[in-house]
Amino acid sequence: MLLEFFQAVFPVIVCACLGWMMSRKTTLLNNPALPELVTRIGLPCLILSAFAKMDTGLLTMTHTVAAAVLFLALSAAVAAVGLKLAGLEIRWYLSLLVNPNTGNLGIPLVFALLGEKSLVHAVVISTLVQVSHFTLGVWLMSGSFSPKKILLNPSIIALVIGVLWTATGIATPKAVLGTLTMLSGMTLPIMLLLLGRSLASIDFKSMSNLSVIGGLSVARVVLGVTVAYAVAWLLSLDPLVAKTLVIQGTMPVAVITYILASQYQGPKDEIAAVIMCSTVLSLLTVMGLSVVLL
Repeated sequence: MLLEFFQAVFPVIVCACLGWMMSRKTTLLNNPALPELVTRIGLPCLILSAFAKMDTGLLTMTHTVAAAVLFLALSAAVAAVGLKLAGLEIRWYLSLLVNPNTGNLGIPLVFALLGEKSLVHAVVISTLVQVSHFTLGVWLMSGSFSPKKILLNPSIIALVIGVLWTATGIATPKAVLGTLTMLSGMTLPIMLLLLGRSLASIDFKSMSNLSVIGGLSVARVVLGVTVAYAVAWLLSLDPLVAKTLVIQGTMPVAVITYILASQYQGPKDEIAAVIMCSTVLSLLTVMGLSVVLL
């Protein structure tokens, strides 16, 4: 089983490490258009492609959306209480605990471990987590957020189009499906390369307060696993959806949390350290869970 896990995650690790090395030796990944390419073209096409290939009903997708929303709500409630008891600022650390890296790392891992049928569920969960980043995350760290930016997010638009198209029951033309498949094919490799670049760009020299860093790292993974299993049990989720939610919930702190903390003068060095520590813990946890999940 461990061999199967390593075979599944090997491409994920290699692509992330390649991104890390490329960022150290070249400037190929420094182009700001790359994240925009993924956000505006890659992810929307991945969402639409996943919906077009989906052989499950919309009811399952409704369960996935409900599961993701409940996961985020329960995580926020539990994390808020935990941070209060620990004496840590909710403003800086709540989003860190609630919103995992379901995009750059979660989607490729789900695809690697559970196959193509799980992809649509992974993308839907990741899209809702992305919404949480730009609502809960931005609101807490900056004190304001723009609903207009959420509604105009390309992934949200693609999600709505995918649901509406699937509801019609009309088969997707082969030419359109082929185009979506080709464009979405660039998404996962670029996301992993950018993940490696982001980790390489984080400055750990001023890292301090190791107890807080370790505690937050463990809390992110433990909270995610516990709440994901609780939601799967409460909603009696389909096994594939449940496994996808557990893997996505186990993901480490998202790099975007570091970016937001840097933008709004938060404790970015501590958050950077938590990203690295929680990434290691997350991969080890998923490796252990894979024995159960697979």
